[in-house]
Amino acid sequence: MSEAAVDTEEEKSGGGLIKIILIVVAVLLLMVATAVGTMFATGFFDEKPENEDPEVALQDLEAELEQTDEIVAGPGPKTAEIEQKFLISYYTFTDAFQVNLKSSKKVMQAKLGVSTYFDEATMFEDEEGSQGWIPRHLVGIRASILKVLRNVSAEKIETESGEMEVLEEVRMVINEHLEKHEKTTSAPVEEVYFTELIVQ
Repeated sequence: MSEAAVDTEEEKSGGGLIKIILIVVAVLLLMVATAVGTMFATGFFDEKPENEDPEVALQDLEAELEQTDEIVAGPGPKTAEIEQKFLISYYTFTDAFQVNLKSSKKVMQAKLGVSTYFDEATMFEDEEGSQGWIPRHLVGIRASILKVLRNVSAEKIETESGEMEVLEEVRMVINEHLEKHEKTTSAPVEEVYFTELIVQ
């Protein structure tokens, strides 16, 4: 093969490579031009009005949600949600509980107090027309407590563990009564205490 033929063949193969590179570059430029044109057409490069700014839009949405929550919640009836977390309130029953101890001639006289983390007014308010849960259901609660105390034996109340067991039973019957009549889903009364206890 002559030198002229070899040179011509090399020129042809070099020219083919340049054509391929030019086609690839042209395709890439066309794709970039199409993408930029689409962005211009959709307003991507337009200056956004303030209300379309994502941060402002998010703040507006949060404000709307807060307003919706307020409208849905409304004033409504008092609820016993724990608004003042970790603030405990106490209530003492005014009248003492007096019962005969089970299978004994002894009489027990006890004054009781309760504690709660629920709102104090919701639980203990004692004004006419806006009574709290305990004063409103006092008759039923006292009856339930007396039922528990009448089943206490002298031996049981004389031990510390027995006393704690009695107080837990009293707490449970108070909570059962309130859950039934006030439709609460959690136990309102946290703990029950003997503020006075006489057994004779």
